[in-house]
Amino acid sequence: MAGYRSERLGDEIMSQIADILRSVKDPRLQGIISITRVEVTADTKYAKVFVSALGDEERLSEVMKGFRSCAGYIRRELARRLQLRHTPELSFVPDAGLIRGRRTLDIMNEMKENSGEDGAGSDKE
Repeated sequence: MAGYRSERLGDEIMSQIADILRSVKDPRLQGIISITRVEVTADTKYAKVFVSALGDEERLSEVMKGFRSCAGYIRRELARRLQLRHTPELSFVPDAGLIRGRRTLDIMNEMKENSGEDGAGSDKE
């Protein structure tokens, strides 16, 4: 039962943080940023917030710095909005899934292009 509650709380935290980001003035937190998932411990004292940003790894690093600098504000807003007895301590973790996915697609496209060139080169000889 506790797992179900922490899962529901994680979903609600994810939704609220996405809404809170609209009011944050930090320029590092502008642009396309996604909260991919939130994992809350069974005792609901801690929450890992997985963050992804459109761009490269350097952009994701800047976004993470922005989240760390405004973590207190985000937690305070969560406490105000969620009306919990104890608001979980937030830790922001980079989720480089989009970057890895894009890199994988680039490699696959490159392999496809190279295999096409090799086949075309053999016809010319």
